[in-house]
Order: sequence, then C-alpha cells, then structure tokens
Amino acid sequence: MIAFISILMSCGQTQQNPSYEGNVELAKNWFATFTSEDYEGVSALMADTVEWQSCFYGGPLMDKAQAMDYMKGWHDAMENITYTPENYLPGVNPETGQLDGSVRTYGVWTGTNTASGKDFEILMYHYLVFNDEGKITHSGDFGDATGLMMAVAPDSTE
Repeated sequence: MIAFISILMSCGQTQQNPSYEGNVELAKNWFATFTSEDYEGVSALMADTVEWQSCFYGGPLMDKAQAMDYMKGWHDAMENITYTPENYLPGVNPETGQLDGSVRTYGVWTGTNTASGKDFEILMYHYLVFNDEGKITHSGDFGDATGLMMAVAPDSTE
C-alpha cells in the first residue's frame, strides 16, 4: 500500500528540466553583466543567431546587431541601472507546453535618466532561452518602456 501511494505521489509531481537550474545562473549572469554596462560582455552571452523582442511600442523582433544597438541605447540613456528580480520561473516550449529549461523572470528595474536626471522604477517581465553552449538564443522584454521613456524625459521648455 505504501509503495502504491508513493507511486501516485511521484506521478503528480512535475519534473524540472535538468537544464533549468544552470540556466537560472546564466540568466542572473546576463542581468549582472547588463547592469554593469559591459557591452562586450552582454554580446558574448548571446548567440550569433539570437532573436530578441523589444519592449517598446511597436518594437520589432531583433537580430543580434539590432539587439546590441537596443542594449547600447539603454546604456546610453540611463545611469545606475539595477535589476531586482521578484522571481525566476521555469519556461515551457510554446508548441508542446513541456518544461524546456528556459527562464522567465519578473523584476523591478531602477535607475536614472542621463539627460533629465529623473529616477525611474518599472516592473518588467523577461524570458531567456539558452542553447547547449549557454548562449541566449531567444529573449524578450515586456513592460511599458515607451511610457518609462516619456516619464523620465527632460521637461519641455515652452
């Protein structure tokens, strides 16, 4: 009877993808590298074939060169950037619904707009998919980046 109950209990538990824990560490490294404004380091963590979804209104799905320009744009526009994750969560394959080792995270970005000196704080969502070499192959940022840029823009002088 005990064996039967153990089997039933183990069947109800979701098995984590074996790549997930390592990929969480890779994701944490990506955020640390980005917030240190290490442009070359950020590039080294991305696969050459990466696809990155912009968080701006109407923003495109970007290739690596475009994604690096996007990252540099954040670095140029903001100072003292920090990311405080609320969590790191396992991702799933969108076609199968199965845990695939990818990482999702919700967290708060803070910093200061370079031009205006205005501080910001914004909650955003990110997903990161890694290949076997530990490089990001797919990623995206979701949040109101357009609203953020409008909120911290220099005051207009009329």
